[in-house]
Parts: sequence; structure tokens; C-alpha cells
Amino acid sequence: MNQNTIKHYAYLLGKLLGIAGVIFVFYQLFKEYTLTDLINKFSEFKTILIPLIMLNLLSTLTGIYAWHMMLMNYAKTTFPYKIAYYYFSKTEVAKYLPGNVFHFIGRQAIASKLGISQTEMGRVSLLLMSLLLLATILSALIFALMSSTIPMKIQIAFLSIAIVALLSLRFLYPTFTFSKKLLLAAILTFSISMQGLMLSWIITYQMEISSWILFNELAGVYIVSWLIGFVTPGASGGLGVREGAFVAIVTFLHIDIQTDIVVFSVFLTRLINILIDALLYLSTYSMTIENKWRQ
Repeated sequence: MNQNTIKHYAYLLGKLLGIAGVIFVFYQLFKEYTLTDLINKFSEFKTILIPLIMLNLLSTLTGIYAWHMMLMNYAKTTFPYKIAYYYFSKTEVAKYLPGNVFHFIGRQAIASKLGISQTEMGRVSLLLMSLLLLATILSALIFALMSSTIPMKIQIAFLSIAIVALLSLRFLYPTFTFSKKLLLAAILTFSISMQGLMLSWIITYQMEISSWILFNELAGVYIVSWLIGFVTPGASGGLGVREGAFVAIVTFLHIDIQTDIVVFSVFLTRLINILIDALLYLSTYSMTIENKWRQ
């Protein structure tokens, strides 16, 4: 079996997992709610919807800042954050169609516009993916350590992976200083943590009784499910995979939360994510970018 065939089947598997996840989430959603119930449920969030959107926006803008720092390491001339924002937002929607990692492929096409070679842009994308994986492990570990309910063996596993990743990071991508790589990892850890905080806030907002331990536990679980969605090839922005993984992990860990709350929360979180990506994409049409960056 050649490499292209393997890629084809991996991509197809990701698509099937994404579709299955979407069907599963919608099945669970409409098993718990009628359309009227859903509309009423959304109305409950009118007081915190804007803060939730701002939290997600902060996560995305922070991630773009890290990408801008990586690009500046290779760019022949300096360029402002606005340029990185423009191209990141333009290409980010590609992860939905045709699927995951295609937003990285799309960014290869704009390498020359930033004075960066294809090889260098490839290194930036690989570094970003590597740091995202590391940041996910670090942020999940932080929330796991703040929650006494996550099994010790899982915490040790995460800690071990984080240590190995950090040690490996010291020798990978030598054009970046180790201190800069640590800074980038810290920025992306903050960015991903915001995603976990948003999901936890949505769930605990619906509960009569909650706790700090449960809040951290949910944030850590969602970040792990975000990672599963991220590494699944072909899954459109992890759509379906991330949500299905979260529901499955919550069930596996026997976290005592009503099913309707869990399913609605991952659904709302996904809608906010899509909304932010769409708004950032649309905002690029109102931006004035100098011709030298667009040609």
C-alpha cells in the first residue's frame, strides 16, 4: 500500500469519524430537546453569550500572535500583526472545507507574499502543530492537577509526555532559541486553556450545584477532546470528533452531569467556535492591506 493510498484512507476515516460524531451529537441533542426547548435554552445564555464570545476571540487572537512570532523568525522584512491576522483568518476556515490540516496547506500558498520560502513556511506550520500538541498536553495537565478527581495514572502520563516534549523541543527547530520556543508554548497554552474555560463555564452555568474541582476537571477533559479532534485527519475542524470524544470521556470518567447539559454545552461551544472563525474571515474583507502583501 503506497503513501497516497494510506493518506486517502486516513482522510476518509477522519471524515467518517466526523460525520458519525455529528450524527451522535445531534441524535443525543434532539433526544433531550425539542426545537422549542433549544430556543429557550439559548435564551438562558443571553447574559453571558457576549463574554463567552470574547473569551473565544481572545483564544484565537492569542494563537494568531504566536503564529506571527513564528513567521517573523523567517520573514525577510518585518510586518505588523495585522498582516498575520489577515492571512490566518483567510485560511482558518479551510479546516472546515475540505477538512483538518488544510488550513496549514492554505498558508503555504501565501508564503511568498510574506517573503518566506515554502520550506520555511512548512517549518512554521510544523512548529505550530508541534507546539499546539505540547500546549494541549500542558493545559490539560494544569487543569488535571487542579482537579483531585482525575486518576493519578492519567496525570503521570500527561506529565511524562509533557517532559519528553519539552526536552525534545530543546533540540528541534534550532533557528528558534529555546527560550523563544518556551514563550511560544506558554502563549499557545494560554490560548487553548481559554477553550477549556469556555466549555466549563457553559456547563457549570447550567448546574445548580458546582465546584472548583468539577470546573477544572471539565476544562481538562475538553482540552483532551480538542486534541483528539485536532489530530484526526480529514475531520472538518474536528467537527463531531471533538464533541463525541468529550461526551465519551465524561461518561468514561463517570462525571456526574446530566446528559442534556453535556450535549447542549458541546453544541453551543462549537457554534461559538464557528461564529468566531466566520467573523474573522469576514473581517478580512473590510481590511486594507498594502499591495506588497497581497500580490
